Amino acid sequence: SEMCIRDRSYNKMLKLLSIAFVFAVALGKYGFDASSGPYNPASMACMRHRGFTFAIFRAFRQVNRVDPNVVANIKAAHDGGISDVSIYIYPCGKCNDPREQIIKTVEALKHSNYNTIWLDIERKGWNLKAKERNRRFLLEMFDEAVKHGKPVGIYSGMYSWKAIVGLDWIVGSKFPLWWPHWDRRASFRNFRPYGGWNAPHIKQFDHDHKNCRVKYDLNYMH
Repeated sequence: SEMCIRDRSYNKMLKLLSIAFVFAVALGKYGFDASSGPYNPASMACMRHRGFTFAIFRAFRQVNRVDPNVVANIKAAHDGGISDVSIYIYPCGKCNDPREQIIKTVEALKHSNYNTIWLDIERKGWNLKAKERNRRFLLEMFDEAVKHGKPVGIYSGMYSWKAIVGLDWIVGSKFPLWWPHWDRRASFRNFRPYGGWNAPHIKQFDHDHKNCRVKYDLNYMH
């Protein structure tokens, strides 16, 4: 009958939509980064249920001190079912202790389970008239971070990188890029090379969200 044909067509459409959804998810992963807390396992389980598979928490603040919430946040994420957990360091670029900032962070997290150390390089907190000094500062940070055996990555947009060290400085491109570009698109298609990077590893594609009692930014990893 006509009704049976419509039912079969509807079921076929649902199957096609399901396949398309699975295929889209397989193309990339969604995660979040957060600088607040402390969060609990229930909030992290809620975020996992919403489809987030990785988390990146602030571990060091620009005021030159370890974030007091990072240990609890890492543990809560694991307990809530998010196993891919990394941290980021927001350096005090005007301070005189690049290595010590890494050492303080790693020491505070010696009993925590995390993956990558991301260095958050933004214009705020740096002397923008001292590119050579900034380059030396970052070289020391890179060297110290690598010494501790963790993967290292860099969070920086084109304009921040240009202002702090210059687009012709490509030393940082040996590390993966976490690219901030708030166009609300989970895609790398509109990326323009800079600083030696030809493609990002992660894209932060939107910011200032709140769900599951968590304040976070949206990220996409291909």
